[in-house]
Amino acid sequence: MMHRLFALILIYHVCFFNTHAQTNELPPITFRDFNIPDSPFIDSASHAVVIIEKGRSDIQVDEGERELRVLHRYGIRIKILNKEGFDRANYVIPLYKIGNKFETVSHIRGYTHYIDGKIHTVEMEKGAVFHEKVNDFVNLSKFTLPNITENCIIDIEYEIRSPDIFNYRTWKYQDDIPKLYSEYTAIIPAVYNYNVTLTGFYKLTDQKSRLLKDHFLLNGRRFDSSQLTYIMKDIPAFHEESYMLAPKNYKSAINFELMQYYLTNGGREDLTKEWKDVDRELLSNRSFGGQINRENNFKRILPEIYAEDDSEEDKARKIYSYIKRQIKWNKVYGKYSQFGVKEALEKRNGNIGDINLALISACSAAGIEAYPVLVSTRENGLPNTIHPVISDFNYLVVQVRVHGKSYFLDASEENLPFGLLPLRCINGNGRIIYSKKSSEWIKLENEIQAFTHFDIAGKIDDIGQFKGEIRIIYEGLDALNRRNYIRGFSSLDAYIEERMNNSASIKIEEGTVYQLDSLDKNLVESYEISMDFSDNLRGSNFVFNPILINRMTKNPFNLEERNYPVDLGSRQKELYTISVQLPEGFHVERQPKNTGLALPEAAARYTYQSHYGAGTLILKQELSLNKAIYEVDEYFHLKEFYSRIIQHQKVDFAFTKK
Repeated sequence: MMHRLFALILIYHVCFFNTHAQTNELPPITFRDFNIPDSPFIDSASHAVVIIEKGRSDIQVDEGERELRVLHRYGIRIKILNKEGFDRANYVIPLYKIGNKFETVSHIRGYTHYIDGKIHTVEMEKGAVFHEKVNDFVNLSKFTLPNITENCIIDIEYEIRSPDIFNYRTWKYQDDIPKLYSEYTAIIPAVYNYNVTLTGFYKLTDQKSRLLKDHFLLNGRRFDSSQLTYIMKDIPAFHEESYMLAPKNYKSAINFELMQYYLTNGGREDLTKEWKDVDRELLSNRSFGGQINRENNFKRILPEIYAEDDSEEDKARKIYSYIKRQIKWNKVYGKYSQFGVKEALEKRNGNIGDINLALISACSAAGIEAYPVLVSTRENGLPNTIHPVISDFNYLVVQVRVHGKSYFLDASEENLPFGLLPLRCINGNGRIIYSKKSSEWIKLENEIQAFTHFDIAGKIDDIGQFKGEIRIIYEGLDALNRRNYIRGFSSLDAYIEERMNNSASIKIEEGTVYQLDSLDKNLVESYEISMDFSDNLRGSNFVFNPILINRMTKNPFNLEERNYPVDLGSRQKELYTISVQLPEGFHVERQPKNTGLALPEAAARYTYQSHYGAGTLILKQELSLNKAIYEVDEYFHLKEFYSRIIQHQKVDFAFTKK
């Protein structure tokens, strides 16, 4: 998914230079633009298509402030195919604060083209642009293009000046509409060494480079620069699919990371470090390593947390519970401490860094091995594993080791049991930081699978009325999710009432929830239920499908082709058991076959086993997804696997009365 293109190393420091501005990125409009050829990647779901998109980034001198700026020029031409594509005419340009200065936008131009015998062009009025402050770090410039109709074409061009001369913007080739042509040009001055990487599924169609002689002026002398152009054609729209990580992990884009730059005195400043350098910086940082060594905050109170004769694991569990009680998460992520462990304990409030660094410090005070693990959450994207990029990480968890066994911990949530990470943290690999040896990558996963068991027992009377009991047992992430959902209600009674009022075909009479607060035990719900099957009872015949809840009707994997892995976050298992006593005198006329399905190498398994005897129908159905991640080449098998399950679950039992 990531391809290293090259690292460009040039050797002079640029103070002032000259460049010839190219104000128009887009070519003149022609009739050919209106006649888009048929293409397999432009389908009925496409409401608009990008005909051409071009961008160019170059470092220039701000003559007013005599400072360097990166000038980003952008142009895009879009054909609106139907009314659903009209929203493409509503355009927003985000501008970010870099240091103490905001990016600025200028030369905004918008045009709408349509054909009425000839090509007509309507230019957007200058007063159509509105500026909005979102917060202290983001401004927006907004506008809407005029005279939008089906099959019209819109052109948008603008320039952004950014004070961030160390970073060229990521160029995103892939978007939620298809593109015929996308081109990005970066002009790199002779001082910077960038690592350039292509991410995503699609590869470049072409790339070009050429030397710009005498492009920069330095102390009366001119120096060269490099112009790098990257082109991609016929790019399908990106469609977000179920069970996937952050879309930016898969969208095709080109990224620039500054590795080093050269100084006027001939020296060199390295920005891309080795992990040993990052380890040292983290451990010496007062908001990271400085908080790990706060053992004195806990030594005095350890006797209040656990008994001296507790096992090491019991001590770790009690410390974990103590930190969860003492510091409430303020919903702020972070790998660094926001307030410091001492202040967070006093305030009883802190960010992820405060909470989990406090957990490490407390465990260390008790003589328990505990280490910080840097994490990039699922929505933040996968971290770069080729070389250290500390900004990739936005979260911190803990690994504790007791009696030779390791546990991942995150003390941020009330309902998180010992040894379970929330789904947001299950994102590829984390980086575990040691104090006495080099850090290393470690796979982020939960040993406990997500598990739900539906267990139903009941009786159907002579007029087709079912009465019985259902017990639902949750474990792992399923238990965490259900506990979090229940906690969202004002009371447990309010939750049960919601269950009673919102069940569809099943009528819930009364219910109880067990072990809501016992996080190390399974969560259990139990309800008295009734159902009406009188329509299924016709004379001496009775048709019955014993899968009363969670019957699959739609395949979650229905694409013809999938380009991205299926990422469930954890192994999953669902067990469904039912025992139903039928009215006297019925015998089975037709029934689904007992079956077993499996993917290669037991990656997934489904079993359906039923038995009818002595007037009682017993069914056991089990679905096990034994992998957290299914690769692209497994998708077809997974899709077919679910299709066969759906077909099997449709088959009813047919009973006849003797």
